[in-house]
Amino acid sequence: MWRRDTLASRLVRFLIPEKIPCFAARLYDAIAQTAVDTYYKEVAELVVAHMSRGKLLDIGTGPGYLPISIAKRAPEITIVGIDSSRTLLRIARENAERVGLSDRVKFMEGNGNRLEFGDNSWDMVISTGSFHAWKRPIRVIDECFRVLKAGGEAWLLDPAQVITPEALKMMERGLGIIDTLAYRWGSLTSKATPPYSREEIERIVRCTAFREGQVIENGWITVKLRKTGFAGEKRRS
Repeated sequence: MWRRDTLASRLVRFLIPEKIPCFAARLYDAIAQTAVDTYYKEVAELVVAHMSRGKLLDIGTGPGYLPISIAKRAPEITIVGIDSSRTLLRIARENAERVGLSDRVKFMEGNGNRLEFGDNSWDMVISTGSFHAWKRPIRVIDECFRVLKAGGEAWLLDPAQVITPEALKMMERGLGIIDTLAYRWGSLTSKATPPYSREEIERIVRCTAFREGQVIENGWITVKLRKTGFAGEKRRS
């Protein structure tokens, strides 16, 4: 059992939605946009160094800056980003269209609890900043395992480093009523669902079909999970 798997923590996770509410989408997009040339650039370059072609699925894509950053660097990668927020998906589509990448970067409604894709259909799955908010992390990770091709990898990066100096300056200048509400909501949910520790992640991974993985701490936590032909039988979440 990890610390989040208690009666009190289950109640908190039940009350707090996994998706970003519509009233917070605009502020989230504005903050994320300031990280395009820092966090998203760094993650995109790591992904492209690992995979230069194929199909990539981004879970919890938000405004789509990571898929767009990857597509700019790797013309032979086709990317689908999924999110539960229709508002953020609309923003993501507009962002992709603005830079002429709508043909290679698609966005659709969905979440990791039940991926609407066939078995063994993706070369890589990635998610940034969502792991700590998943109500059923074992189920989501098992879904990543199911849709990955043999030899494919799932990378879970958490938390996303999108609070840049530019974002802080933007908030210091003052926010409107809606954005202030969104900021307070974000602060509350961050405290209620903090990122997992290395030990907690290792316990969660052992309960999934991957059974084991690599946990890297480098400013944020990166969990790398590889689907092999000899992975253990799935366990229920």
